[in-house]
Amino acid sequence: MKPIKKIQLSTLFDNQISGRSAVDSIFSSLEGVHHFILDFSSIRFISRSAAHQLISTMDLLQKNRVTVELLSLDPEVERMLSRVRKSIEKPTKLATYVEFLSFSSEKEMEKFMMSI
Repeated sequence: MKPIKKIQLSTLFDNQISGRSAVDSIFSSLEGVHHFILDFSSIRFISRSAAHQLISTMDLLQKNRVTVELLSLDPEVERMLSRVRKSIEKPTKLATYVEFLSFSSEKEMEKFMMSI
């Protein structure tokens, strides 16, 4: 039988999980564990960075044939995990490209502005 580790997150955190280090502390002892059960009862909030770290860790564990099961997810926690999962799967850069133009005269600038 495979070793299973069940973690009641409310014993580690009040009602929220914030930050990457918080998630790292959940998985501090991996030795010999093949299945994690994370019980989110009483957890009402997870920060974006914590959600990203949780999903990244789960993906890494899955590659090493360790499964992670999430229980009793609050709708807000589930929504954040879903949003972060989508952003990982389809990353889009929201940077704006700005082209700098220079004109030799005000008249040249006006001509350009009228052309667009």
